[in-house]
Amino acid sequence: MASGTNPAKGMWSSERQVRLMTALIGTALAILTGFIAFNRLGGSIRTLSYDLPFVLPRAPSADDIRIVYLDELDGQTLERSAQAELLDKLNEAGARAVVYDLLFDRPSKDPEVDRLFAAAMLRFRGVDEMGEPIAGMPRRQILLACGRQNFVQAGVMGERLIPPTDELLAAADDFGLVVQLHDKKFTVRELPTGTPDEATLTWKAAVALGAPLEEKDRLASRWLNYVGRPDPLDPAIKSMSAGSLLLGSVPVLLRDKVVVVGAKPGILGAVAGQDLFSTPYHRFDIRGDLPLTSGVEIQATGLANLLKQDWLTQADPRYDNWMVVAGGIIAGIMFSRLRPIHGLVAGAFGTALLAAAGTYTVHYHRVWFPWSVVAFLQMPVAFVWGTAAHFYVERFFRAKLGEEQRQLREAFAKYLSPQMLDRLTAEGFKMKVGGEKIEGAMMFTDLENFTDLCERVGDPERIVSNLNEYFERTTGHIFDDDGVVIKFIGDAIFAAWGAPIAEPQAALKAVRAAWKLSRIDRVVVDGTVLNTRIGVHFGEVVAGNIGSARRVDYTMIGDAVNLAARLESLNKTLGTEILISEEVNQRLEGEFVTRLVGRLKVKGRRELTVIYEVMGRAEDGPGAEWLGIYREAQAALVANDPGRAGKLFRAVEESKGEKDGPSRFFMKRLEAGDLIVDGVVEMTEK
Repeated sequence: MASGTNPAKGMWSSERQVRLMTALIGTALAILTGFIAFNRLGGSIRTLSYDLPFVLPRAPSADDIRIVYLDELDGQTLERSAQAELLDKLNEAGARAVVYDLLFDRPSKDPEVDRLFAAAMLRFRGVDEMGEPIAGMPRRQILLACGRQNFVQAGVMGERLIPPTDELLAAADDFGLVVQLHDKKFTVRELPTGTPDEATLTWKAAVALGAPLEEKDRLASRWLNYVGRPDPLDPAIKSMSAGSLLLGSVPVLLRDKVVVVGAKPGILGAVAGQDLFSTPYHRFDIRGDLPLTSGVEIQATGLANLLKQDWLTQADPRYDNWMVVAGGIIAGIMFSRLRPIHGLVAGAFGTALLAAAGTYTVHYHRVWFPWSVVAFLQMPVAFVWGTAAHFYVERFFRAKLGEEQRQLREAFAKYLSPQMLDRLTAEGFKMKVGGEKIEGAMMFTDLENFTDLCERVGDPERIVSNLNEYFERTTGHIFDDDGVVIKFIGDAIFAAWGAPIAEPQAALKAVRAAWKLSRIDRVVVDGTVLNTRIGVHFGEVVAGNIGSARRVDYTMIGDAVNLAARLESLNKTLGTEILISEEVNQRLEGEFVTRLVGRLKVKGRRELTVIYEVMGRAEDGPGAEWLGIYREAQAALVANDPGRAGKLFRAVEESKGEKDGPSRFFMKRLEAGDLIVDGVVEMTEK
């Protein structure tokens, strides 16, 4: 395995890690940009999704709507004296309904003008002064406009309606609010339908004309579905002036049409906002040839949308959030992996695809969604970041990375398995003199009675040969569980988990390796079998390259290391094979069966040391019956009942059928009269 490892693999793995990091950062930036765009900062980009589809030819029409423009002023208001004659002319032309986009909130200077106007309304509607239908007369609709005004009373802001005069209102069918919602550039996109208390003029007109609209859905969000460009030579909604209508013959184009009456564009002022507004078409009018759209034409468009129920709706904001997240992920990953020229092509293709999807949903499903946020904000941000990151990786990172990883592999080749070495190289561990605090698991091993064996055999070559074979097996088990061999100390091994690579299952993997070592790895010399004794502890240590200016070694230093070594040595005293600390026992995730050996006050340490023995794997069963007796004995010690504890420890050996090291240890202490308070044993020797 080691000989087949490609030295370049680690370098490429590290580069992939760096590219992954750049992709994650690019993704985060793109997603953050997208969500910022949903606030006021990105309003113009977001509404581009609504505006752009109108550039293409449109299918909807407003053939049922006609506009009649009033083109004469009487001082500061539109001339009202001709309204009665105009309405009679519309009656004669066979108009289906008349909707006034005009405020008649003040009586005329001449009361006769309003009286004649009211009488013309009744004639058009086909009703008498009592509102009763006149036999033989068609029933038609007239709706008047109503304004609204803000006011402050007693420090409280309020709003009041500005209705038509009582005389005109009594002659009409109804009145409705005239509302225009526009942005700072006076662009109108939304189709308002009123307040909770009062519906708009267009809504009431549509309902009166038989549109299947439900009052419970009135306040739902709607967007205008414009029927065409504001072209004076070929208007999307046919129109004519009041003057030409009064002076000419009865036009057939008004028959059975809904006529919206309003002010001629620009008659009240040529500045945007004075009954002149922008539409999505004006956003792409680079030369500025398009005239502004009159308020009455926008009202007519809204009425046409409500009558045909072909207004636009905005996609559910929840889907917008998912789109921003998905768009950010795709853009962040794509542009971090592609070369700039390929990214540019991919970005152009993605923008075109999103534009096509947005246009399709508007034209065929009457739904718009803010795809432009992804196309014109998220993708450019991800592209700029990805290009910069690509330049850095290509120009600077690769040469530096290759040298670092060469040094790294040389330094750690003797500590790690080939697989762990590849992983270490891939994660970019930094070689530096000194250490850093880490949390990890430390394991010390020792061969039982090895010193006595050396004296008895007297042949160092045979001992070394057997020892090397033993180390080959033990090292393999440590490497199999992602451990690091820190050093060999005579017949002992110091291994660790959690450094130089962080390992979330450090304690569990250390115990797995310890169990394999205790079951399999033994040394046999001249028929004598030497078992392996092991101690494992988990805690905070300093790990790093520690040494002098001429020689450094990778090692670990700290109280946790010392305690792991102390646990190994306690095996001899307690007659056990694998001792672990409480910190390790808490991290075994139920994979092993352990028993509490005892609570010891180890010499040289102020803290109480709680020690457990590993008995076997949990999958092999819960353990023998005698383990329960041993736990009762420990409970008796904690309860300061030495007599009962001694009987139970003896019962452990009887149930087990052989000597039990920890039970014998406590029996000797109790027989010697040692003071054991709350189950804590004071250890006088190391």
